[in-house]
Amino acid sequence: MGHGRGTRRQQAWIGAAGVLLLAGCASSAAAEPGPRSGEGERQHVALDEADALDEVVAASWELGVAALRESDGQKAAVVSPSSLVSALAMVAEGARGDEALPFDATLGAAGDDRTDAVNALLGALERYEGDPAVVQEDDLPETPVLHSAQQVVVDDQTVPEQDYLDVLTQSYGAGVMVTDLATDQGLDPLGAWVREHTGGLVEDTAMSPDPLLALVLQDAVAFAGAFEQPFEEGMTADRPFAVGGTRVDVLTMSGTNPLVAVEQDGWTAVRLPFTDDLSLDVVLPPVGSPEAVRPADAPPEVLAALGDALDSAPQRAVQLSLPVLDLSTRTDLMPLLSDRGLTGWLSGLVAGDDDVAIGQGTQQAVLELSEGGVRAAAVTELGIVYASGPIVELEVAVDRPFLLSVRDGSSGWPVFLAAVEDPRP
Repeated sequence: MGHGRGTRRQQAWIGAAGVLLLAGCASSAAAEPGPRSGEGERQHVALDEADALDEVVAASWELGVAALRESDGQKAAVVSPSSLVSALAMVAEGARGDEALPFDATLGAAGDDRTDAVNALLGALERYEGDPAVVQEDDLPETPVLHSAQQVVVDDQTVPEQDYLDVLTQSYGAGVMVTDLATDQGLDPLGAWVREHTGGLVEDTAMSPDPLLALVLQDAVAFAGAFEQPFEEGMTADRPFAVGGTRVDVLTMSGTNPLVAVEQDGWTAVRLPFTDDLSLDVVLPPVGSPEAVRPADAPPEVLAALGDALDSAPQRAVQLSLPVLDLSTRTDLMPLLSDRGLTGWLSGLVAGDDDVAIGQGTQQAVLELSEGGVRAAAVTELGIVYASGPIVELEVAVDRPFLLSVRDGSSGWPVFLAAVEDPRP
């Protein structure tokens, strides 16, 4: 583990460990300022040039459903798979050798193939690029706005790898910000960036100040779109909705229109178009299925297949009733990332021999569904931290009856042996 940090971080390590080991850990001067921007121009990859596109899209469905399941206990949740995949892909650009394997498995592709796929997917969204502030306007825009932005925030004592910043600039269009990530005031610019690029639907950064923070990867997406066939406000009324085996009244829109719909193996999907290539798909699980109780348990491959089926299904007259929604979800991503092995040490983000890893991870998402259409925004933030201690490979909590032995290591002879059922005196 590297120890080339400035005084402030060494003090943080000392506080965390509770003891100072002088040998080999003498205080060093603060790091020289690192690169302030990535070099090169944004390079665009077309969708049909990205060989791993289908694999990354499939992984996005799987990762998005997994993120929804992290919102256990929340009866209505929203996440952004595209934002999560984009943010993780930016981190993966700094993974070297075996460090990259968990990212390859999670994101569906490796190396340049993954970079090109995410590049192409982000580039495709640019056809609806516009001012994210429209999400707060009274009237939804006639042409949908789908704004996406990426940024790497560098702590003012961190020296990032120039090659890492270059690939983020060229393949993701990411900007670079430098600030003090150890203080609340230093995080203020992150909050301002979040508000700007989500049109104010997300109000602040979710990162916590920490002397060990080296970098923060931010990905934001904002959307505002009007339905081609809006619901009539006069048809909106309280209607019954099944919640936990009981029927409750919820504010529900209703209308009959020619819409694309499919029914497969008990699943029903209906498409509400914003344009001919941008839509809201509503999916209803089979009656009596586990997914009918907890939709987040839906198999991601089923959701993807229903979307594909809608692409080629004919229109039919559909009487649709759909609840009005105002969702806001804050998802702690760390359990999900840890389960997938994405919190190990990474060697290609920061110059020198310092060890860094994902230490903070949060996604905030908002979705408002009304008669006219949808307003939505999300921001994913991944905090990259310096190692403050040894890598923990096994955690043992002695919190149940146990045994103790004092043994002679030369012979294996037990000198003392104890069995503890209740450690209280």
